[in-house]
Amino acid sequence: MNYKLSHYLVASEEINQKKSRILFSTRSCRTIKVSKHCYDTLIEGAFDRIPAGLIQRLTDVKVLVPAEEDELQIVVSENKQAIADEWNGALYEVIQPSAMCQLGCYYCGQNHTKNYLNHDHYDKILQRITMKARMGNFTYFYIGWFGAEPLMGLRQMRELTPMLKKLAASYGMGYGAKVVTNGLSLKENVFEELVNDLAVNHIEVTLDGTAPFHDQHRYTKEGGKSFDLILQNLTNILNKPNFADYKCQITIRCNVDEKNCEGVSPLIKLLAQHNLQRKVASFYPIGVYSWGNDAHKKSLTKEDFAQRELDWMLEMMQSDFPKSTFIPDRVRRVCFAVSKISELYDAEGNIWDCSEVSYVPTYEGTDYKLGNLSTQATDTLTRSHLNDWNDTVLTDKHPCHTCTMLPVCGGACPKSWSEGIRACPPNKFNIKDKLLMQYVLGVATKEESLERYAELKTVQPQLGWLPKMEALFANVEPGLLNYSDE
Repeated sequence: MNYKLSHYLVASEEINQKKSRILFSTRSCRTIKVSKHCYDTLIEGAFDRIPAGLIQRLTDVKVLVPAEEDELQIVVSENKQAIADEWNGALYEVIQPSAMCQLGCYYCGQNHTKNYLNHDHYDKILQRITMKARMGNFTYFYIGWFGAEPLMGLRQMRELTPMLKKLAASYGMGYGAKVVTNGLSLKENVFEELVNDLAVNHIEVTLDGTAPFHDQHRYTKEGGKSFDLILQNLTNILNKPNFADYKCQITIRCNVDEKNCEGVSPLIKLLAQHNLQRKVASFYPIGVYSWGNDAHKKSLTKEDFAQRELDWMLEMMQSDFPKSTFIPDRVRRVCFAVSKISELYDAEGNIWDCSEVSYVPTYEGTDYKLGNLSTQATDTLTRSHLNDWNDTVLTDKHPCHTCTMLPVCGGACPKSWSEGIRACPPNKFNIKDKLLMQYVLGVATKEESLERYAELKTVQPQLGWLPKMEALFANVEPGLLNYSDE
């Protein structure tokens, strides 16, 4: 068979004095360590000089692929198939029970009002979901309660949930829910009600750094502070003696820009001081992005954020946060905007297929609004221009069609690209560093990890994150990243 070097391939810098490298296939999300001789031979395209056994390993990992293969077409086809498979998987819908929020975050583009879902909306939502349940063969029904601030609409959540559960049961679907909340109203009793009565199994809360940073980002409508109250709510919940029995994951998100980027590291340390690091499901920083406004112009550059992310990841490991692989997985469905099924229903009865456009004046009168529950036919599914994202990737409209990272990001945010804003995730800019980190830390013994670290420090002394990695060895046992040199 004739082969070619896969386009979807990332090579690390040299990892030792033998000049070995780690190759990462973004199609298979697997890695393989190769010698200098093997790497040079691959770059030359002299595949006939590579032993048959090694050729087999390289093709298994998809470092080498058949010469006639159209890799872009295959990646996009796999992504489209994953979307088509939704009809036999989980039915996901997003509901905004309220248009109100207590906070006036500067980067939020929403216009908050005292509007709430009413009983007419309930009936229409149930009709639309019933229509979808009849069309598919779903095994699970999952609701995302979103905002504005969803806990401002707790009464609506209480009233709707029994109806949604009943609908799920009538079509043989399991049921669960997620809440994205600012955390101000997340008292212990509210948490218990969410989990025990409203079937919520995932809660995401935002903290934008420690108090001096967060309170400049996420202040109340009156300009008041919010950090201490949110942290106290989280501490009360996560440090409950029986927290694990609730089987609810709590995620902390940190929105980062130029104003608060220095507050991420102190927040990591503060969460650990409160003994929360092993109880949160994850903590993740993310760059501030445009929400129908110019908020992204105050964000860090993609490159700067990516370099800082490396330090934050090592600091989290040092503070004993849950360890996770540095290697990204395939992303076949970037968001529910590419779905043929999922919709968002806001408190005014409007229907959307993107979570970043409701209540935002910029998007009124655009095709982002699919209709309104009061007028839209319950047997009709329409989508915005974002829905053809995978077909757009096949064109040269955006750089995604030539990017080696496409399989592990799917193109990221279609909305951002459509607005002329680069949507590339941090992995695009720090994947080579992450391959080195994974190589050093993902081994069975600390001795082996230290040996790899010493070799790497000799050949790549310029790496800025090496001192932070060295500090890990006093606290962190390697071998928990499930890495293997194939």
